[in-house]
Amino acid sequence: MNKTITNLLFFTLVLSVFGFLNAEKKEDSEFSNRKGKHKQNSQTEIIDYQTAKKVLKRIYRKVGVDFYCGCRFDDDEELAGRFRIDRSCGLEARTTTPRALLIEWEHIVPAYSFGKDRECWKKTDCEFEGKRIKGRKCCEKTDPQFRLMESDLHNLVPVPGEINNDRSHYFFGEIEGEKREYGTCDFEVDFKKQVAEPREEIRGDIARIFLYMEKQWNIPIPYDKRTLYEKWNRLDPPSTFEIRKNDLIEKAQGRRNPFID
Repeated sequence: MNKTITNLLFFTLVLSVFGFLNAEKKEDSEFSNRKGKHKQNSQTEIIDYQTAKKVLKRIYRKVGVDFYCGCRFDDDEELAGRFRIDRSCGLEARTTTPRALLIEWEHIVPAYSFGKDRECWKKTDCEFEGKRIKGRKCCEKTDPQFRLMESDLHNLVPVPGEINNDRSHYFFGEIEGEKREYGTCDFEVDFKKQVAEPREEIRGDIARIFLYMEKQWNIPIPYDKRTLYEKWNRLDPPSTFEIRKNDLIEKAQGRRNPFID
C-alpha cells in the first residue's frame, strides 16, 4: 500500500473513530448500568468479543480495507451487519465457501493460543443456562480474563472469511515458493506444516501484535518464532496508519501497543 493511500486511510479512520467515540459515550453509560459494574469513563467498555466486533465494525466501516489482502470492502447488501469484499482486487476463493468474500474479525494471536491451557477450555462438564458447552465457548461464558484477552482490539483485524478459516490457529512464518491459492492475494497457508505466510507489508504489524500480547497478557511467543518476529519488527517498521490506529485504539479501550511507539 503506497504512502498516499495509507495517509488517506488514516484520515478516513480518524473521522470514523472520532464520530464513533462521541456517539458511544451515551451508549457506554447505558451498557455500564446494565452490567452494574466497571466505573464509567470516556472509553468504550470492551469486556467481550461481541462488544469488540461492534466497535471494530464502526471503526472500519469507512476505512474498508482488509488486513491480509489489502482489498476494499463495504456493507453487504444482503446480509445486515456484514461487510463484503470487492473482488475486483483480485481475491479469489480457494473453495466454494460463502465466507470467501465476507469480512471476519481475525485474532492475530489465536484464541486457541491463549485459551487452550485455561481450565475453562479443558473443562468437560461446562454448562451455561442449561446447555452443555466446551472449549472456547465455555471460556467466553465463564472466564472474565479470557473475555478480556479475546476482545483486545490490538489483536483483531478484518480479513476474508475463508482465509481466516484456513489460517486456523497456525502461527505465521515464511513458506518456500509462492503458491497462490487466493487469486492475487499474497497470503499462503501450508496446511501440512501448519504455518501461514503474510505479505511483507504487514509482517511488522503482526510481529508487534505478538509482542504486545506477550507483554499485556503473558502469552509467550514460541521459541522458534521469536527471532523471526523480531526480524519482521525491524524490517517492517510502523506505518503512519499503524501509528495512528494505535492512538485511536487507546482512545477506544484505554490501552496502546507500546511496540508501535
